[in-house]
Amino acid sequence: MNVNLRQLAKLLELSPTTISRALAGYSDVSSKTRRRVQDAAKKHNYHPNPVAQRLQKGKTETIGIALSASQNYFKDTFFLDLLAGISVSLSKVGYDLNISVAPNSEHEIDSLRRMVQGKRVDGIILTLTKAVDERISYLLDQNFPFVLYGRTEEPRPHAFLDMDGELAFREACTFLIELGHKRIALINGEPEYMFPAFCSEGYRNGLKSGNLPFDPELVREWRHGDAQLSSFQQTVELMQLSEPPTAIVFQTEAAAGILQALLQLQLQVGKDIALIGYDDLEIAKTNIPPLTTMRPPARNAGEQFVGMLMQIIDGRAAEDLQEVWKAKMVMRQSTGRISCNDST
Repeated sequence: MNVNLRQLAKLLELSPTTISRALAGYSDVSSKTRRRVQDAAKKHNYHPNPVAQRLQKGKTETIGIALSASQNYFKDTFFLDLLAGISVSLSKVGYDLNISVAPNSEHEIDSLRRMVQGKRVDGIILTLTKAVDERISYLLDQNFPFVLYGRTEEPRPHAFLDMDGELAFREACTFLIELGHKRIALINGEPEYMFPAFCSEGYRNGLKSGNLPFDPELVREWRHGDAQLSSFQQTVELMQLSEPPTAIVFQTEAAAGILQALLQLQLQVGKDIALIGYDDLEIAKTNIPPLTTMRPPARNAGEQFVGMLMQIIDGRAAEDLQEVWKAKMVMRQSTGRISCNDST
């Protein structure tokens, strides 16, 4: 027969509180009593209310992610891989995922406040880090567990996992220079975000190591939320310069606009112009020709976020958990060697 909590307590001549604590695994209930309660619960098909259990523990067993609807996260295969890694890892530790989507980036802080003040989650994962990020200041002020995907302009005592954008773009430029390219353009993300700043630094360092001058005309920006149109416009402008680039490095979110512009200009990728993207998104694999990219380990990063956050929730100092990972170059057919006629 099926029983409720009070009926099970009456059968075992224990209090409902003892039953609940025994099933939740509390150490103040003897192992003998815990086994007795567990056996009886199984026999009588009693299943404790998970919400009540969480309240009793003082935990929601839920992790939150606050996103902005303006960023098109769910069209980004890198983010989807990251999310898959987070979800799988959370399920292994018995946690759920709460995704809060704000109408725009300005309202993300409101989503965070609701999650924190409403005690809806035990910890938070933040993405798209800005140089000066009010979300981080808020969570630090609240002493609330969180892990950041990215770094801030100034070192702060919080956990983060970031990809080495400086190294990735430096290596991309170095590779192109070895192929004979001397006019290399950068189509970068918006400067308010930290990752594009590291990409720009790597681009400059790559040019410097190859003894190439920095030309500000070859550096352009695409806009989050409008990546395809803005990158299309920037590519057209680059290729209309009196000395256009023979290669472009970029974040793959901008790939669709770049490829559309090159098609319209009747330029052949891998022959007339070389391309290297960052983030190995689906378009890089399916384009003809497929694009050479710098691939960050997205799914592994998702798993690592969960591991870090669980340690913080268990009391480990957040500032001890700061990691920077490397991307790996995936060679495809978009990076041809420059012809002698073009090497000016």
